[in-house]
Amino acid sequence: MPPPPDSGTGAPAYALRPATRDVVRLLRSARPGVPGAAHAVGLAVRLTVPTTRRRLTDILARLAGRHAALRTAIVTDAGQERRLRVEQDPAVPLLRWSDLGEGAEVDVDQRLRELLEPPFDLAAAPLWRFELLDRGARGSTLLFGAHHGVSDLQSLLLVAAEIDTELSGTPLDGTVSDRDIDLLLQAQTATRPVGGADGAVAAWRAEFAGSRRLDLTLTRPRPGTRSFRAGSVALELPDGLMDRVAYRAGRLAITPAAFCLGVLTVLLARLRERDRFVLAVPVDTRMHVGAFDAVGFFGVPVPFPARAVPGERIDEVLRRTDGHFEQVLAEGAMFSDTLAALASQGLYRENAPLVEVYFNYMRPAKAGPVAMEFLPSGTGYSDIDLMVTLTPGIGRLRLDHNLDIMDGAAAAGIGEQYLRLLAEAADDPSAPARIAAQAVPTPIPGPGPEVQAPHPTPEAGPSSATAPVPEPPSNASLALAATFALGDLPLMCEAALGDGPSHQPESSGTTVVTAPYHHVLAGLRDPSGVFAQPSTAVGAVLLRATDLERFGPVTDELLAGLRTEYPAALRALSERTRVPLVVGFVPSARRDDRLERWERDVAAELSELPGIALLGPDDWTRHHAVDDPFDDRTEELAHLPYTPQFQAAVALTLAEVVRTVLRVPPKVIAVDGDETLWSGVAGESGPDGVDLGGARALLARRLLRWRAAGTLLVLVSNNDEATVRAVLERPDSVLRAEHFSVVSAAWGRKAERLEEAARTLGLGPDSFLYLDDNPVEIASMRAALPEVLSVTCPAVGELESFVSRLWPLVPLPATAEDTLRSEFYRQERVREAAREQVGFEEFLDGLKLEVDIRPVSGADVQRSAQLIRRTNQFTLRARSADGRDLERWRQRGEVWTASARDRFGDYGQVGLLAVRRDGDRLDVLGWALSCRALGRGVEERLLQWLANRSDALGCAAVRITAEHTPRNAPARRLVAALGGGGPDDERLDVVTTPEHLRAFRSWRH
Repeated sequence: MPPPPDSGTGAPAYALRPATRDVVRLLRSARPGVPGAAHAVGLAVRLTVPTTRRRLTDILARLAGRHAALRTAIVTDAGQERRLRVEQDPAVPLLRWSDLGEGAEVDVDQRLRELLEPPFDLAAAPLWRFELLDRGARGSTLLFGAHHGVSDLQSLLLVAAEIDTELSGTPLDGTVSDRDIDLLLQAQTATRPVGGADGAVAAWRAEFAGSRRLDLTLTRPRPGTRSFRAGSVALELPDGLMDRVAYRAGRLAITPAAFCLGVLTVLLARLRERDRFVLAVPVDTRMHVGAFDAVGFFGVPVPFPARAVPGERIDEVLRRTDGHFEQVLAEGAMFSDTLAALASQGLYRENAPLVEVYFNYMRPAKAGPVAMEFLPSGTGYSDIDLMVTLTPGIGRLRLDHNLDIMDGAAAAGIGEQYLRLLAEAADDPSAPARIAAQAVPTPIPGPGPEVQAPHPTPEAGPSSATAPVPEPPSNASLALAATFALGDLPLMCEAALGDGPSHQPESSGTTVVTAPYHHVLAGLRDPSGVFAQPSTAVGAVLLRATDLERFGPVTDELLAGLRTEYPAALRALSERTRVPLVVGFVPSARRDDRLERWERDVAAELSELPGIALLGPDDWTRHHAVDDPFDDRTEELAHLPYTPQFQAAVALTLAEVVRTVLRVPPKVIAVDGDETLWSGVAGESGPDGVDLGGARALLARRLLRWRAAGTLLVLVSNNDEATVRAVLERPDSVLRAEHFSVVSAAWGRKAERLEEAARTLGLGPDSFLYLDDNPVEIASMRAALPEVLSVTCPAVGELESFVSRLWPLVPLPATAEDTLRSEFYRQERVREAAREQVGFEEFLDGLKLEVDIRPVSGADVQRSAQLIRRTNQFTLRARSADGRDLERWRQRGEVWTASARDRFGDYGQVGLLAVRRDGDRLDVLGWALSCRALGRGVEERLLQWLANRSDALGCAAVRITAEHTPRNAPARRLVAALGGGGPDDERLDVVTTPEHLRAFRSWRH
């Protein structure tokens, strides 16, 4: 519909323009619960010349005429696309005039915060606010700010400069113009990624390799829930400092902005002892279209690879920074260009920004203000940890800092160190970039007591059960299907998956691919559909029974058929692809008992299936409250039933569940007995007096499902063993003693007993998850064995929701070995008992070991990849970060797999050997052997096979190389015994003959 004409002029009352990609990104990043002021920017100035309400009102009216951003709203059209609605005139007055009286004392920070705290109605212009605080003869203070979607900090400085010009006596034109919006769209239309051509793009993303988080928890640990409260510290620039910086930058042939960013890199590298990390720089896209006086959201944040390593000089860091600056300043750069690269470095953390520090170098003004003075102030909210803003035009350095983790003294200390280092670098840029590591934390000078910058440590508490988590593969995708139109939900999911708690869309490079609209069953069954693609890491299916009637009534007979078809299709998809699935039932505005019963029945059938996580209609808003989830208008027009707020809640909830289900599963779950596995204290009430039902039975069933998926169970209880076994023998006990690979019922320290269980199983404690209701026991376990993931089990009333959060699903067993893993360990206990009765060589002879070695086939690939991924003791080197070792070995040479069995049972597929002929030598590219096969003669059989394979290929020698990893001592000991060096060497290398391999016996060394 065209805009209506203005009754006075006949010209359109408003114009609709497409929203820029960065406005859309900003709005998608907004999360429920984030204060509106966190998405606002503001300034405060003291007027040094008198003015009147009428005069300032007229100045602002002319300002709004020149700059369309002061007349712009952000609306959503019928197709759910964001649009910029540019009004001819602001709908309401821009200025609020507050007569405070001469006696009033003004807290500028508080007043600016109060001005910007009320949420903006994005659909109603103006999205700017101005307030003059009039204290009569004591002068006036002007506060102003705007929603970030129509402004940036440079815009605020431009607005201040134009107000200053008019207050100083120079009138400016007030003709209404939409020029700024046209320039904004022109500046941000290009989508050229940082780096340009494909090869250069890859090289640019590689610059982020090795990046680590800075973890600026300088005052206190990061809390579980962010407040988004921010403090602001302003420091005056020393006289002449920026002139010295500009001179030195000119001598180095770099820009002053690059000089200042490079010095900040050096400071943070020293402060946090980091070689590589990531900063963000807001790129002012005005430069691309010559719009240096335009007002709007032109500042696009772009991640920047920061690096300062020991041995470098400061000027080397500065020149590299300048070179990188040229790339990020190129037209078309976006925040999302490098998100996959950031994700692959594991930079995501719950309740923390993906990029912690932003650096903003504001263009120097042509002349300083005449009619005003800038006041140090902030909005009081921020969604990043530290914003460093250098504004040479007003002679100020400002640091906006996250009050959750850093107080004003710490922020001021960083600012003072930064100014000193700027001066030192301007005087002598050949100084070392990094100072030798010190034994104590680096002090941060600042007002008040000295503040220490502690080395980062893992945050304790129950939240450690969910963070940090391994990220999905960098090219992974989420396959999404729904019974309704998805609208912006896929893009919201991408933002939530990569963004986590802050405003960066993406963290893992995870993309969302969608099944055809309203064809859920077909999408689930399609063998070439989105759910079946190799890149799909997880699938999500959103169901709403009312949608089944979208195109006509559904009979009871048809509904019953769909009641069977949906679970069957989901089960078949899960078993076919082994991809975890999230099935979510979303609410409906129209209640219908028949359809709601259908949803409950489908959910009940899916609830016990491995590999499938369930979310109910109330789960979406349990942690992301939404006042009104339904939009009747878009439901009617486009089958889009939900408001943007509810879509955001869905996206955030899905992202949280997806991250959880993609965590590496534990190899062992150790669980306490009293008040954890059962309610009550067995030693006091007796085995029959404890309660095994209700939520305790749910936990037991979930543990049993984990066991079926290949995870070992261990019981660690402070009780007599007879009492514990009597509890497990009760008819109503879901878990039996034989379900546990180790039952430790005693009174010693649980940490020591868990270590003993790890030794018994031949696994490291870092592969354990430990559940206990007693916070003291959890704290003791964390102190003694920090590598164990120790989680406090809540009271029975909260147990069901806790289990659902901790384990939204239990994975399907990936291989046949997974389903038999508990049996393997039972057989191992029998072997160990037999071994204790005779000498070692006699024991080996009596095993009747058989080893089958064959080329890896398609049926073996999944288990072979799992062996590479899970083996950390007998392996020649660390696995590659991209997980493509098997693929590369098969391309470069031969890959063989080994299965073993003896008189006690079948070991399954336990070994992998990759070899390549190099002239007359056979090189071993890779060797992985499951820990359960160690010390059983399998190593010797594989060495004999290597000798035979060498002969068959006409090779006279075999080369085996091992690299030191924290856990591969067994492999290093074998290579060392073959003559490859010392077992503790960083690299061991042996070239030996086939005859030597055939004669070798590890137990004789």
